[in-house]
Amino acid sequence: MLVVVWLLVASWLMPFAHVADDPSAVANENRRPAGTGAGDTLVLRLTLGPAIWRIYGDDEPGFRVAAFAEEGKPFTIPGPLVRVRVGTPIHVFVRNPLADTLILRGLTERGGMNDSLIVLPGSSADVAFVARRVGTFQYWGALAAAQRLVSATVRDRGLIRGGFDSQLAGAFVVDPEGPVPADRVMVITEISDQPPGPARRDRRGAPGREFTAVNGKSWPHSERLQHRVGDTIRWRIVNTTFQAHPMHLHGFYFRVDSHGDAPSGTDSIYSVAQRRMAVTELVRIGQTTSITWMPDRPGAWVFHCHLTNHAAKLPPVNEQGAIDYPDKHGHGDADRHFTDGMNGLVIGINVLGGRTASRAWHPAKRLRLFVQSDSAPRDSVRRFGYVLQRGAEPRRDSIERPGPLLMLTRGEPTSIQVVNRSTEPTSVHWHGIELESYYDGAVGWSGDRTRTARAIRPDSSFEVRITPRRAGTFMYHTHFDEMRQQYGGLVGPLIVVEPGERWDPARDLLFLISETDRGALLVNGSAAALQKDLRVGTKYRIRVADIAAYRQSLFARVVRDTSLVSWRPIARDGFTLPGNQAVARPSFATVASGETADFELTPSAPGELRLEFGTRNRAGVAAVQGTVLLRVSAQPLR
Repeated sequence: MLVVVWLLVASWLMPFAHVADDPSAVANENRRPAGTGAGDTLVLRLTLGPAIWRIYGDDEPGFRVAAFAEEGKPFTIPGPLVRVRVGTPIHVFVRNPLADTLILRGLTERGGMNDSLIVLPGSSADVAFVARRVGTFQYWGALAAAQRLVSATVRDRGLIRGGFDSQLAGAFVVDPEGPVPADRVMVITEISDQPPGPARRDRRGAPGREFTAVNGKSWPHSERLQHRVGDTIRWRIVNTTFQAHPMHLHGFYFRVDSHGDAPSGTDSIYSVAQRRMAVTELVRIGQTTSITWMPDRPGAWVFHCHLTNHAAKLPPVNEQGAIDYPDKHGHGDADRHFTDGMNGLVIGINVLGGRTASRAWHPAKRLRLFVQSDSAPRDSVRRFGYVLQRGAEPRRDSIERPGPLLMLTRGEPTSIQVVNRSTEPTSVHWHGIELESYYDGAVGWSGDRTRTARAIRPDSSFEVRITPRRAGTFMYHTHFDEMRQQYGGLVGPLIVVEPGERWDPARDLLFLISETDRGALLVNGSAAALQKDLRVGTKYRIRVADIAAYRQSLFARVVRDTSLVSWRPIARDGFTLPGNQAVARPSFATVASGETADFELTPSAPGELRLEFGTRNRAGVAAVQGTVLLRVSAQPLR
C-alpha cells in the first residue's frame, strides 16, 4: 500500500523534481520516420525513461517527464515518428525500465482503444501487426500510477495525461500506394504541473499553468517555416493533449482534407465533395486533421491555437505558485511583442516570392476606429473597447462592448484608421480577412523584408488597408497582450457584403460571442437573454461569430420547447459552403473560438424559439450559457 501511495504522489511530483543526471529530451520535428527495415517489415525498438523537457531554450528551466526514445537514441518529444506505406508489417518492441506499468495504445492492428500493449515495470513486450488503413493516427502511453489519479469517466478515454506521462505520445502515419506528397506532421503536446484535484484557474477563468508545444517546443522556440508563393502546403495536425484546440491560420483559407479519432483508431479522408474551406479548425481531444493551403501573397504569417491562454505569455516554468497569465508582455519594447509576448501553440511562417500590392492607394471608403480604455468604480481591471467615429469624434471615455459592426463591401478598397486613445500599445487583427501581411496585426512579425508592423502606441494611429475578396462574416480583435486586452473588451464583428447589397438587420441577425474579464459568456455584449422578433415564413440569416477567449468549443442550436428545429448551414468562416453541404438539418452546430458560421432559418409556426449557446462537458452534458429569445409572429414581415 505504501508503495502504491508513493507512486501516486511521485507521478505528480516528478514534473517538479528535477534530477541532475536526467538527460534533456530533444524536440522532434517529425521529419524522419523511426525504425529500421527487415525485409518488408518495419522494426521499431522503443524505450522510455525520465527526461527534462525544456519547452523554451536549452538553457531554460524544464519539466521532468517520461519520454519515448528509439533504443540507443535520445529521448524525443513528441515520440519517434512512425510512418509506413499501407500494407507494411510492423514489429514493435517496447522496453520499460520504470518502476511503473506502461499502457501503450495505438500501435496495434486496430489501433485506438481497441487493444493495449501492457509492459510491466522492468520488463519488455512486443507486438506485430500490419498497417492496413491509410491516414493520420497517433500512439500514446500512460503510466498506471498517474492514471489512478484521473476520474473514471476521463480515464476510460485513455487519453488524459497531464503530468509525468503527458509526453508519451507520437504520430503514426500510413501513406497510400504511389507517390507521397511532401507534408509536415505537427504534434501538439501539453503539460500541467498543477497537483491533482480541481484545476486552479487564472482570475479570468482560463485554467492556469497549461504549457503547450508543437513538435516539442513552445513559441518563440517552435519551428519557423519558410515557403514560397504558389507552394502547395500540406500539414497533418495531431492533438495528443487533454483538451481541444481551434487552430487558426492568418491571412489565408486552408482546405480540410481529413479528420481522425484516436479512441476509435479511425481517420476519415474526405472526398472532393466532403472537403471544405476554413481559417480555423477545431482539433478535438485525440483527433487528427490534415489541411492543405497555397499562399498567393508574400509576407510573415501566423498559425496558432485560438484559445487565448495557449498563445499568450505563459507563467514562469519554475514558479508553481504563478497561476495567473501575465497581463503584459514584460519587456520594454512593444515592437517585439510577437517574440517576447507570446508563447505556446504558435507557428511563424515566412512566405517568399511574389509581389506585394502596389503602394498606390485610392480607398473608396474611409473609417476611423478608436481604441479606448476607461475604468468604472469597483472595476478590478481596466476596460477596453472599440468605438467607430460616426460624425464627430467620440468622447475619450466612451467604450462599446463588443466593438461596433464594421460593414465592408467585397472588392471595395477600404481605409481603416485605427486611433489608439488607450493607455497602452495595441494592434488589431482582421480575423479571416485576406489582406497584405503588413496589416495583419501580429506586432513584430507581420510584414515583409522592407517593413514590419509596429505596435500602435497610445495617442498614435495606424492606417489599415483592406480590399475584401469575399462577402461573409468575419471578426476583428486585438493581437497584443490578449489576456488583458481581449478579455477587457477589444473584440468586434465585421461583415462584408456583395457590391450593391445592403445589410438588413431585420432579416440578417448577427450574434458575437465573447467573454468578460471573469470568464462569463456574452452574446452581443450581454450576459442577459436577448430578444428578437421574427415572422412566420420569413427567411432569416443567422450569423454566429465566436471570439470567446477561452471556450474550447461552443454549441449553437435553435429549439422549440426541447426539440431542435431545422436550419440550413450556408457558410463557415466567411466561405460559402458548396451546395451538397448546405442542406437543411437539425439546428445543432459546433462553433469554436475563432470560427464564424452562417445559417438560414425560416420559422414555420408562431410561438417562441430559443437560440442557445453553451458547452458540453466530457460526459456530454450540455450547459446553456447564452440565450436569445426568438418570438415568432404569424404576421409576415413587410
